[in-house]
Formats: sequence, C-alpha cells, structure tokens
Amino acid sequence: MESPPTTPPAFDYDQIPLGYYDEVMRTGHPVRRCWHRQKFQRALAALPPGPGLSVLDIGCFAGTFLGMLPGDRFPRQLGVDIIPKQIEWAASHYAAPYREFRAIPGLSALADLGETFDCVTLIEVLEHLSAEEIRALLGHVGRLLKPGGRFLMTTPNYASAWPLLERILNRASDVKYEEQHLSKFTYPGFERQLRAISPGFERDLELELKTTSHLLSPFVGAISEPLAMWLSRCRDPGQWRFPFGSLILARFRKTEG
Repeated sequence: MESPPTTPPAFDYDQIPLGYYDEVMRTGHPVRRCWHRQKFQRALAALPPGPGLSVLDIGCFAGTFLGMLPGDRFPRQLGVDIIPKQIEWAASHYAAPYREFRAIPGLSALADLGETFDCVTLIEVLEHLSAEEIRALLGHVGRLLKPGGRFLMTTPNYASAWPLLERILNRASDVKYEEQHLSKFTYPGFERQLRAISPGFERDLELELKTTSHLLSPFVGAISEPLAMWLSRCRDPGQWRFPFGSLILARFRKTEG
C-alpha cells in the first residue's frame, strides 16, 4: 500500500471562517450537526472516566471539543492550534479557569509546552498532515503523555463511504477537502500505515482500541436529531468492531517503560 503523500498542503487554513465547524455543529444542516456532535461524543466516551485528569487537544481549532468536557473530570484542559485567529475565537467562547487555548507556530512547539498529560486528543487532524508531520507528531505525543496515559485520535476511513461523502462535500460545502486531506487511512490498514510512516512508534504507544463510527446514525438526523444521537450513544465504542464506519477511532496507551 502506498504511503501517504509527503508534499506540504497548499491550502490556506486562514481562509476558513472563524468558528466555522462550531457554527456548523450548532446551526448547520441536521445531518452535519449530528455528524460533529456524534464525533465529539464518541471521543469523549472513549476517554478515561476520571476525575482529576489533564487533557491536551492538538488541533483544537475553535475549541468545540474542549468546550464539551466537564471541569470535574478534566480540571486541566489545554487546546493548541496553528491558527491564531481560531484560538482567539476559542478563548472568547470556551475559555474557563480550567481550560486554556494557546496558538503554536508549528508541531515542533509541542516540545515547549513544559508539562505532561493524562490524555492527548487528535480529532480529525491526522488526515491534514504529511507523513513527516505525522512522524514528528507521534514522537511528541509519546513525550507529552504520562505513563499509562491515553492518546485518542479520529480520522476518516477511506475504506468506507467517506470518499463519496468527501466528493459531495467538495461540491456542496463552503470548505473544500481536496487540498486539505494529505494522508488517507483505512480501518484494515491503519496500524500498518502508521508503522510505515513512523517505525517503532509502538514502543511508546500501545494500541488498545480501534473501531469506527458514523455508519448510518448521522444521516438519521435528517429525520430526527434526538433519534440520531440516541443511536450513536447506544453502542459503547469498545464493543463496536464494524469496519465500514466513515470515521476511524483509535486509542493508544502510553507504555510504562
């Protein structure tokens, strides 16, 4: 299988409107609202129960995911992104005494955060990175996690209906994806693809959960949003192994060594 492309993106992320995906989740088409809400709820359900955990959200954009996290379960929350104006928007809408947002110039700045975390999340960011960036990112995550900490990521599953959905979004959405998505992963080949990009990353990060989501439930939102959200919640992420959902969800554990 071919490795993901390594050419840096030409896409200018500054052109995305402020708070765009947060706005989509709250006021967009019902299917898109359910899509984003389900994505974040599934990620939250796959994190440790707490209380008293710290979490770093890499690529937090407008801060929507952290804005959903309770302060008692996660009393230390940090979101970082490379787009300063989106970080300013996130801070103005979601900052709290236990929740901070910080603009960073690039992935190398993760080495300068000066703390470690119980959880690191990467929600629909992996596909926006080149192979070199993914390799660097996995190295940083291994250092940023406390021993036994969890790294949770989601990314589109290109062995599902996602390629068709992406083409539809490229035609119908205000924000296009053809220039944004550099690395395309599949559920069957996910670990193999990561090993090809970053040999040895499993010395620090042990895969303990791989699943998919977003098979049919987001589309039920066109009929009933409450029903769509109930369908998404009725199956625990750890019990679902169907390989054809549109999003891959993977959780890694930082080894004790």
